[in-house]
Amino acid sequence: MLGEGLMKQWLLSRQGKILVLGSLCLLLQQLSVPYSLEVMGALAPTASLLHLHVGLLLAIAMLERDRWVLAGCYAMATVGWWVRAWLMSYDAFALWTGPLLAVVGCLWMILCAHWMGWPKSPGNTRVMRRDLLRFASIGLIVFPAGLALFGLLTSFNETLANGASTFIQVWFAKHFGVAVLTFPLVLAWCERNHIAVRRHAIGWLWPLLLLLGVLVSLWLNHQARSLFAGTGHQDIVLMDYRFTLFAVLAWCMLRLRPSVSMPLLSAVMFALVCALAGTATLSGTPVGFINLLHLAMELGILLISMMYFLVISRDGRELSARLREDAQRDGATGLPNLKALLDRVLHDPPRRHEIGYLLLDQVDSLRTGFGLDTQAAAMNAVAARITDMVQPYYVGTGQFALLPQDSGMGLREGMWENLMARVDQAEIEAVGQRLRLLPYLGVSGFSIASAEAVDVALRSSSHLAFEARRHSEVRPLYDEKGNPLLQEAQRQQMYDAAEALDCLRNERVELHFQTIVSLQDYGAAVPTQTGLRGEILCRLRSANGELIAPARFMRAIEAAGRGVELDLAVLRALQRQLRNAPHSLPHCERIAVNLTGQSLASASFRKQLMELLGGSPLPLSAWCFEITETTAISNTALAGQLLEELRAQGCTIAIDDFGVGMQSFERLKDLPVDVIKIDGSFIRNVAQRGKDYALVQASAAVARAFGAQTVAEFVQDEETVVCLRELDIDWIQGYLVSQPEPLGEVLARLN
Repeated sequence: MLGEGLMKQWLLSRQGKILVLGSLCLLLQQLSVPYSLEVMGALAPTASLLHLHVGLLLAIAMLERDRWVLAGCYAMATVGWWVRAWLMSYDAFALWTGPLLAVVGCLWMILCAHWMGWPKSPGNTRVMRRDLLRFASIGLIVFPAGLALFGLLTSFNETLANGASTFIQVWFAKHFGVAVLTFPLVLAWCERNHIAVRRHAIGWLWPLLLLLGVLVSLWLNHQARSLFAGTGHQDIVLMDYRFTLFAVLAWCMLRLRPSVSMPLLSAVMFALVCALAGTATLSGTPVGFINLLHLAMELGILLISMMYFLVISRDGRELSARLREDAQRDGATGLPNLKALLDRVLHDPPRRHEIGYLLLDQVDSLRTGFGLDTQAAAMNAVAARITDMVQPYYVGTGQFALLPQDSGMGLREGMWENLMARVDQAEIEAVGQRLRLLPYLGVSGFSIASAEAVDVALRSSSHLAFEARRHSEVRPLYDEKGNPLLQEAQRQQMYDAAEALDCLRNERVELHFQTIVSLQDYGAAVPTQTGLRGEILCRLRSANGELIAPARFMRAIEAAGRGVELDLAVLRALQRQLRNAPHSLPHCERIAVNLTGQSLASASFRKQLMELLGGSPLPLSAWCFEITETTAISNTALAGQLLEELRAQGCTIAIDDFGVGMQSFERLKDLPVDVIKIDGSFIRNVAQRGKDYALVQASAAVARAFGAQTVAEFVQDEETVVCLRELDIDWIQGYLVSQPEPLGEVLARLN
């Protein structure tokens, strides 16, 4: 192994390159394709139609950045030429000017390589389409023309015809050397690590048949020339097999690696040059020159077209790969998306069929407060913290699908909890501030690596993640078996949302009213409350006449993000009914309307609400806006601003369902509150359960501390009323007082 390493190191050194490549130049220098050419009545001596060593030297000039390597190889080739010229008794002038012309030729070779843009900078050695035009113009025309002009310097004392013959011979020899060897070698070397354009199974039968046809055609060509030898017509017998060659080479460009297809192209062109060399021997006519020129043009077109075909096919393949990769990336964050997840599962299914769904809360606030760039940076930061444990796939704003990196069977119990801890502890830098995002995680499994199974598992895990957020669950929620009814439940939710939206947009909104009375007035002979106080309850009427309760549509509406549409529909319906009953307006003391968290965080809702209140038939002091304690508010600052504005205009602000969530005191601290409505789950058993009694007592104390009134919900019996009097509750609401009634009937009684 040590010896092999030393040998490889030596071969890559300057001395090793010069010795190996220079020796190869000397070997190629000995290959000759003899022909003769008559120009202007002068028959030139037989020479070689092909100088392959020149093609190799130009390839070295284009690929090797160390110019000493080229100089060394050129020197060895010059020595070989000088020895052969001495043995063939060249005149003294040619022998002594040969080395000087070699120096000029080497410099000319370097200059032409530079004009063609080679050698390229390290890491950028690809052959591009724009390179092919330079290859064709400079490499195949200008470069051999320059060497041919230098060759005339050794024949200045010859006749014009001999000089022209020498120029043409040298130009064709250098031209074919470059065409046959240089550019196929350069492309093969630059694209040696690239796979074939088409990687599917190769069918070898038909290209082998085509190649056999080419060989038969070449053999028949040779036999025809032999048959007409000495008749003066042997050189006009040409067998047209070049279209077959084109088909074979095109197939090779698509199915074989460039390191194989380019040498094959080189071999084919070498065979063509050898087969057609004799067409230049028509004495006394210009046909020989025309045939050679035709051959040069044909080979040049074949070379450039095949190279272009390969390069454009390569570029198309790479573009397709980039588009495929881009399709599997999120445009804003650059993270893999669901398409990438599905591709991984289908093509490289993990042994561990388990998927997590990570939901980050308050991400919308990042976009609103700091911009899309900050939000994208935050998503990338979160993904980077967990990449060693799972592969994250970006689903949407603040949402990731997760596949474990480790397929160990005993990993899950601790992995998902550790992942949650990492995300929870991650601090996001935003405009000099350090922020944290609240994570919620659902985990589900799937047994079959299919798109359908992944889809079901994703729905299950996402459902669990949203449930975790709904219940403020800080631990992952697992669905070991997968919920077979989840798909149907989610479809039903989508159907309910669509049905509810249809009702809202067609104004099939029915309002009910439940009265709220002062506990002091309840049971009193002479009540002090003279006006109407109560809460508006929304019902929807379906197209077939069915009355839809809030339990059926509220969650679907909020999940669909249509809370604003619901609240505006309720407010418009309420104002419409109040205007239709003007006699009732003086009796309306306080009308409470519920607002969703989506409305509170919406700037457009604020604008429309203010427009509605500006045209309100009721004084603003009669309006009370309720928000539930468990309402998810994406932008607390914007919500607080809206409620403060409503309060400043005389409206009352109430917190509904107080005590059932984890944010009771935070709501009181962050939002302006006038009324606290204690959740009915505590009121229901307040007379029987000491814990409920204590919680209601604490809630009432907190309300008094904040200067807020209290309303007890779900009051259904007299025993409960006695307890509430002891606790000094201000208002009561429930079936004992009044059941929900259609608002129209309530307003009609006020006449």
